Amino acid sequence: MTLNALGEKNRQKVGSVLVVGSGVGGMQAALDLADSGLLVHMIGDESSIGGTMARLDKTFPTGDCAMCMISPRMVESSRHPNIKMHTLASVKAVAGEEGNFTVTVEQPARYVDPDRCTGCGACEPTCPVKIPSEFNLGLDKRKAIYALFPQAVPNTRAIDKRYCLYLTKNVCRKCEKACDAQAINFADQDRVYDLSVGSIILTPGLKTYDPAIRQEFGYGRLANVVTSLQFERLLSASGPCGGTVARPSDQAHPKRLAWIQCVGSRNSHNANPWCSSVCCMYAAKQAIIAKEHDPEVQATVFYMELRAFGKDFDKYIDKAKNESGTIYRRAMVSEIIEDPATKNLIIHYIDEDGRRINEEFDLAILSIGFEPHEQARAFAETFGIEADDYGFAGTSKLQPVETSRPGIYVAGIYQGPKDIPETVIQASGAASCAMSLLGERRGTEIEEVVLPPERDIGGEEPRVGVFVCHCGVNIAGTVDVKQVAEAAAGQPGVVHAETVIYACAPDGQEKVKETIKEKGLNRVIIASCTPRTHSPLFQDTIREVGLNKFLFELADIREQCSWVHKDDKEIATHKAIEITNMNIAKGRLLEPVSQNSVGVTHTALVIGGGIAGINASLSLAAQGYQVHLVEREAELGGLLRRVRRNLEGDDVQAYLAGAIAQVGEHPAITVHLGTTIDVTDGFVGNFKTTLSSGTVIEHGAVLVTTGGVEYQPVEYGYNDSDKVITQRQLEDQLAERDPAAGECYVMIQCVGSREEPANYCSRICCQDALKNSIAIKQRQPQATVAVLYRDMRAYGLKEDYYRQARDLGVLFFLYTPDHKPTVQTEGERCRVSFPDKVLGKEMTIDADYVVLSTGLRPQPDAPEMAKKYKLTCNIDDFFMEAHVKLRPVDFPSEGFFLAGLAHAPKNLEETIGQSLAAAGRAGALLSKEQLKVSGIISKHNRDICMSCLACFRACPFGSPFIDEDGRVSHNEVKCTGCGICAGICPAKAFQVNFFRDDQIIAMIDSVTELH
Repeated sequence: MTLNALGEKNRQKVGSVLVVGSGVGGMQAALDLADSGLLVHMIGDESSIGGTMARLDKTFPTGDCAMCMISPRMVESSRHPNIKMHTLASVKAVAGEEGNFTVTVEQPARYVDPDRCTGCGACEPTCPVKIPSEFNLGLDKRKAIYALFPQAVPNTRAIDKRYCLYLTKNVCRKCEKACDAQAINFADQDRVYDLSVGSIILTPGLKTYDPAIRQEFGYGRLANVVTSLQFERLLSASGPCGGTVARPSDQAHPKRLAWIQCVGSRNSHNANPWCSSVCCMYAAKQAIIAKEHDPEVQATVFYMELRAFGKDFDKYIDKAKNESGTIYRRAMVSEIIEDPATKNLIIHYIDEDGRRINEEFDLAILSIGFEPHEQARAFAETFGIEADDYGFAGTSKLQPVETSRPGIYVAGIYQGPKDIPETVIQASGAASCAMSLLGERRGTEIEEVVLPPERDIGGEEPRVGVFVCHCGVNIAGTVDVKQVAEAAAGQPGVVHAETVIYACAPDGQEKVKETIKEKGLNRVIIASCTPRTHSPLFQDTIREVGLNKFLFELADIREQCSWVHKDDKEIATHKAIEITNMNIAKGRLLEPVSQNSVGVTHTALVIGGGIAGINASLSLAAQGYQVHLVEREAELGGLLRRVRRNLEGDDVQAYLAGAIAQVGEHPAITVHLGTTIDVTDGFVGNFKTTLSSGTVIEHGAVLVTTGGVEYQPVEYGYNDSDKVITQRQLEDQLAERDPAAGECYVMIQCVGSREEPANYCSRICCQDALKNSIAIKQRQPQATVAVLYRDMRAYGLKEDYYRQARDLGVLFFLYTPDHKPTVQTEGERCRVSFPDKVLGKEMTIDADYVVLSTGLRPQPDAPEMAKKYKLTCNIDDFFMEAHVKLRPVDFPSEGFFLAGLAHAPKNLEETIGQSLAAAGRAGALLSKEQLKVSGIISKHNRDICMSCLACFRACPFGSPFIDEDGRVSHNEVKCTGCGICAGICPAKAFQVNFFRDDQIIAMIDSVTELH
């Protein structure tokens, strides 16, 4: 293609993207794309965005309230000027090609004018129709006119025409009479319209298995058998029970709870053959939360295999066992019957010793699995993409977010079963692919947002408004929020105090904005939950009505109060009053804070030249940025150089060679081999790094893709016999020769993993065992392969290979950590002994080869690298992400991103996905021309500074420096607001904006006045 033709093709591309699906994956993709300067159309088939995550109670391992985590993201999506939301909508046709698609959208009539509706909800009580609530999974009722849930975004109502009496029988119209805003519009019509987009990302979410098919469990017949998702709603503060679990039959509080795993999963007869990947972990989470709700609860989990394969997942299972007393029974449940008198449940199961046991429980929770979205196959036809045999989108494991149609990408459970972090990672990865495709069209279809000018509050007396959030019953279930508001109303400077149900919901924020304008507030205090996730949201809210965003203070009365004092409401209320009053005292002294802006260097530094670093570099270069790829070894490739094929049979070495060749040929990528990082300096958007070669690089973002190392075993006589080998050595051996008839291979799993000092799952070991076992049996059916395992972690669609191995005759024997196998080398053979659970006796196998499935470890110098960049590692020395669920590729420090084995053990597909995600997140940053520096920084008063150099020595970020006149000056751009300088300065020449000494003293004094 000539340069002119290429330029013409780029001009024909459309600078917008269609995101189909409005759950956590869809929102992540939309926000990344919008932040990069592309216009986003986000389509969802429900009346609100949020998806399945909005239905959860809390998430593991942090225990965060799921709604509190996702609500700010929902609001951010709805407010983002580059995101256009289309709810209750679906795609009917797609024409065109990558870069220029025409999408036909159908949007049914809502019968409520979203521009007029205020979300007050006055219409709902008047509606006489009650139908099962799909949001609460049929556990309670909703009206024909409804919002999906209290914090719904958008919060405008919709009328369900299937049940509305006027639309079906031409009677009623009571909602219309109750609506003062005149938002009801029964003349509304369905709409069909076209959108022009350059790329499409499919994140339609999931469908859950219907357990009524499994009649032996009694779902739908026995009142006290519920699904795991229904139990989430029973636990939730916004659920039908208000957070106090009540069993359906009699509303009693259940004490004996049973979870039955793999309902609808890992069963090719009357369910789904795949593993749903999440059930083991959400059962552990629910058991822990249930125990937190009621210390008398006894939780029992019936399982086949514990697939706790994620980062810190095994530690979380240990927490469920050791701290919450959860009982884990490896058993097959045959049926559940009901005691007709008590409605209690009798669970029949076969234990590990083969005995039939009958055990009584108050409530049974079926851990149901995931299925493709119910319109998945229709999706494939509509969008012109291939689907796999199960209805998931067909993708390559080496290109996990690319569909068969160029320009259309996929993320989340539509690509295969996965947890929230993997969904978020794939969403950012898909966004990065769209950014690469449409990089030249960034900014061509977006409009500049103009905020109102900031109000000058100089000379005004403090007029403080206080809003105390119920947070459903998360706070109000423990704290008397009305009493907190009344106490706040009596504080000096407070001119308004009230309670709100959900301050973070759109109607709550609208209330705040209206009150600011009505009462002339110039300071705002919101008593609610964690400032970590919610302060930015509320700061944006007050800025939209002309207040400087630093005239806001958040009083954390949830994490610091209601959650930790849930057993003593009086103490919790008193403490909430103190916390709120402290923040009011500080709030009276708040002043507007200005934020500087700095330019952005449109170059990325990628540290680590394994496949994660290679893919991230290629993605960033395709987006239009310069990349410096630094690798300590003499060649690129990392650990992948030793892998021949993946579980699915792809030629890994051919793939790696192609990727390395692309890096070498790309003009925007500079490779630094045999090189390490020497000196680092700078801040987000403006870093300066000196390499060991002496090269100095100026760059705007840092991607840490430093990889990991393979564990070198010392167990099972590995160093004593060449008949004891690793899976990697076996793979090399199989490449050189076929197995002989009669040869015996015994594989031992979890070697060097899932026990101290590496108490985590290395994720790849079971896959390596399955890959090599299948290869042996396919090439030599007369060979014997036995796998000694603790839990075969063939999660997701990899369950197919576990089943294939069994069908080929691979033998699987369970062992426990207390009774590990033993290996004795005898000449050319090895004798492997282990206790067999089925036979109940010791078994011995004479093996030609003992194959050790060894795991992965972090790079030995990871802690040193962390210190160099002021990053953090977890207890296992893997780098720590900013948030395990919602920011899995970001570091807490701005401008730093993470991918691959540096983050945690993962397979090739997952590493590729995360590398694309990191590139997407970095690309959104590098797309900016200017970045605002945090307003919470130290301010330096040179007039009283003694230049004692205490700050100069103590600051870890190099913000204080010796100026040309020999005195200390302060680089505010490099300052992170940590406050070390303010704490150490004897002259008090440093004060941190928003945390000045007088503000902190006022907070302390407000408490002492109460006592």
